[in-house]
Amino acid sequence: MSNNKTIICVYCGKSFEKPINKILRTEKLGQQHVCSRSCASKLTNDQRRCEPTTVNAAKTRRDKEKFPEKTHARYLVRQAIKTGKLIPLEQCELCNSYENIEAHHPDYNQPFLLLYLCKKCHSDADKATDKWIDLANHVL
Repeated sequence: MSNNKTIICVYCGKSFEKPINKILRTEKLGQQHVCSRSCASKLTNDQRRCEPTTVNAAKTRRDKEKFPEKTHARYLVRQAIKTGKLIPLEQCELCNSYENIEAHHPDYNQPFLLLYLCKKCHSDADKATDKWIDLANHVL
């Protein structure tokens, strides 16, 4: 008696043999049956490109598509911090507070032109963008 069962690949539609214990494990994990690693990879990629399931995820994706320069600037700063090429300040450059310090990009086309501001000053900076570029250039 064979411990295999014939099932159909959810990606390509080809029928294939799979051990029953692996079928049960796949179903227990809530996964779908695929005939090969290639089909599994293609299915995963298709699922990643699907519509976001939460409101926050949808907003994040929309922002990344709408403002690619913002995403790129943030990426460059994160990498510089991670590699030790940039050390973030721990004090607000305007009010000298040490609470809730955030990096502010006055101009995303200059990713390393940053102001380190507390949450309140950062909120003010986002409301009046023009004057902050001049301030950032003077701080440097």
